[in-house]
Amino acid sequence: MNFEVNDVSRGDICLKIEYKHVRVLGEALAASAPNEPSYVIYLNSLNNWEVPPEDALTENEKQDVISAIRKYFQDHGSIIDFE
Repeated sequence: MNFEVNDVSRGDICLKIEYKHVRVLGEALAASAPNEPSYVIYLNSLNNWEVPPEDALTENEKQDVISAIRKYFQDHGSIIDFE
């Protein structure tokens, strides 16, 4: 699956694929050095689709979301941490 990152805010990241949307909670960080993370993702928030509401994500879908977020931050020269 090829998720597209739609929005990155200081408290969440929104992604979509086709008509489905997912929101992952996280936190923007003020990195004091280039080798420090600039964002942390809270993996325990990655459970359900926003649209369609309350449909659970499969393990494969969760891994695809994580990969899309990781690629987005790598493409922007930033480091991300997953908790």
